[in-house]
Amino acid sequence: MSTKDNRQAPERQPVQKILLLIGLTLFVSLLLHLYVAADLTHLLLLILGFAIGYTLLHARFGFSSVYRQIVEDGNTEMLRTHLVMLGLAAVLFAPILMFGLALGETVPEGAVAPLSIGLVFGSFLFGFGMEIGSGLAPAALYRMEGARTALILTLAGFLTGAGFGGYHFGFWNERLPAIRPYSIAEDTPLGYPGALILLLSFFAIVAFVSYSYKKRKRPPALPPMPTAVKWRKILYGTWPLFTGAAVLALLNALVFYVQGSPWKLTASFTLWAGKMIETLGIDISSWEYWSAQGEIPALVNPLFTDERTILNIGVMLGAFVTLCLSGLVRFQKAPLHLCIKALTGGILMGYGATISFGANVGAYFSGIASFSAHAWIWTLMAIAGVYAAYYLETQFDLTRSQK
Repeated sequence: MSTKDNRQAPERQPVQKILLLIGLTLFVSLLLHLYVAADLTHLLLLILGFAIGYTLLHARFGFSSVYRQIVEDGNTEMLRTHLVMLGLAAVLFAPILMFGLALGETVPEGAVAPLSIGLVFGSFLFGFGMEIGSGLAPAALYRMEGARTALILTLAGFLTGAGFGGYHFGFWNERLPAIRPYSIAEDTPLGYPGALILLLSFFAIVAFVSYSYKKRKRPPALPPMPTAVKWRKILYGTWPLFTGAAVLALLNALVFYVQGSPWKLTASFTLWAGKMIETLGIDISSWEYWSAQGEIPALVNPLFTDERTILNIGVMLGAFVTLCLSGLVRFQKAPLHLCIKALTGGILMGYGATISFGANVGAYFSGIASFSAHAWIWTLMAIAGVYAAYYLETQFDLTRSQK
């Protein structure tokens, strides 16, 4: 695995110019529409979302792979990348929360959620589904046979699961025992300065232990990705992991300042699923999810007035443009077993994320940076879910086919 051939980056595919033009046209058209019909907040959120999607794909930033790599070969580089991202985000979130900094008159609210049965079960389910359907991971688009087709199935499954999760949300979080939202900064004597010091100290310890573990295991380097040199690297190449982590932390903080709440993804999928269900003539306004999460205005109002929808459409457009620049918008035939795993994993992810107040973005990334206790429970249970699925994959020889 350490030979020169294996370390050589795959050849970058030609830019798909027509698809790139379509993606940029959609982005500019929506930008002009928001400039005329909406306010500055929506306009900025679309731009920030595009930048997030662009960064995610260029940095090949992975979530489920970080835990699997530790077990498979002892590589902890991605774990330390996550620690950098979370630490920088917490540093930037702290003054926003402490001093109430936000664009306009908005009062910023962090990603803090209750401690409930739904949180525990849903996060485990999400982690389990994430390992099964991880064709959603950026790096998989390069390495897995049929991964781009699997990506569509995973997204479709996530949307479906989010709809069912919204329907069952009340059972998991309203009727079963739950504890109110708990902030490590606001509900303890630490305050934001103390909570930040505690968080960064913990990250430093984990980084040191993980680096020592890596030195002892001597794992192979992470798989190389298509790259470029000089200015072309910004457009076409793979960015360093730590650069991607820093940029994502900054962008999430900017979203927090502009929107008054940090980046969340699952709520948009649940809203989109709800809107689709309503087109079938089904009244979903009585579902407890909408009132408990304060989502009734989003359900009633037109979709493009929802700030998170604009933000996450920007994320998707940014990711699409990046895929076009990398020449990756091609959908080859995927093996049946991969399609089943992608769809199943997506459903589990969408359902689990909705009943557990978020996924890798809202619960993990934004939740930990917001000093929420629920984010740590979510993270531990999601990791347990990843390892449970990984164990089953290895026991029953269900590992992914690789190109």
